[in-house]
Amino acid sequence: MVRRSRLLWPLLLTALIAAFFILLQQLDLSRDRPHIPVYGVMGFAFGEPVDYQTCGFHTGQDWFAAPGARIFAVADGTVVYVGPLWLDGPGEGRGPHAIVIDHGGFLTTYSHNRAALVAVGDQVTRGQHIAELGSEGFSRGPHLHLEKVLPPFTGDWRQPFESCRAYVNPGDVWGWF
Repeated sequence: MVRRSRLLWPLLLTALIAAFFILLQQLDLSRDRPHIPVYGVMGFAFGEPVDYQTCGFHTGQDWFAAPGARIFAVADGTVVYVGPLWLDGPGEGRGPHAIVIDHGGFLTTYSHNRAALVAVGDQVTRGQHIAELGSEGFSRGPHLHLEKVLPPFTGDWRQPFESCRAYVNPGDVWGWF
């Protein structure tokens, strides 16, 4: 019995060291993924049928978290718009503090924000704190509506993108750091 336990400890230690290095590799690989937009729960997926959006489907992902939670840029880019999106009146649209970021090849929108912490022309980096989560505009509670959109951005807050085909799935693989 004593001899077997002496043999197990080096094997166990070797396995733990190997697991540690695999974890380090995974953390490093996560830096190549888009940064998670908010530390919360993605509760309403892209593409779900809806009757309250012109396209007839949910054009992004809804991420639920506490009001005021930090919202992060998913990738490096340039802020091209901060302000209302589809805001036709009180309780409509995406709220007055929506953000559009151009990442070169695709854009992201961050909506229903309580506050925007960036301005047009700002260069943002992956994981940078850009807004505070809110419930502005047409919203049933505090959440982030994240969209990934193909260019171009029209610059018109009433119709910011050319067609429903411009909206693409933001994905489901995120880096935490």
